Amino acid sequence: MQGLGFALREIKQLLDLRDRGGHACREVRDLLSLKLTEVRRKIRDLRKLERELVFDLQECDRQLKTNRGHAPQCCPILNEIERKETRNGH
Repeated sequence: MQGLGFALREIKQLLDLRDRGGHACREVRDLLSLKLTEVRRKIRDLRKLERELVFDLQECDRQLKTNRGHAPQCCPILNEIERKETRNGH
């Protein structure tokens, strides 16, 4: 079950449902539905992160081509980190 992305707590819930007997199918289905929603959210978040990383990498490549690998103060990623630190008072 961990291979399907279930945490130990969730596996325990499923085992408890099994041990109770009776008609636990609806509860199992609800747990599976919640897990699927969580997985889809994670996939959406990872796709967003992937787009951001691709964009940042392209920015780095453009800067390196423009500056021939010199002038580290022109690094867009380091500049963004500096702007965020300044904004947050660090």
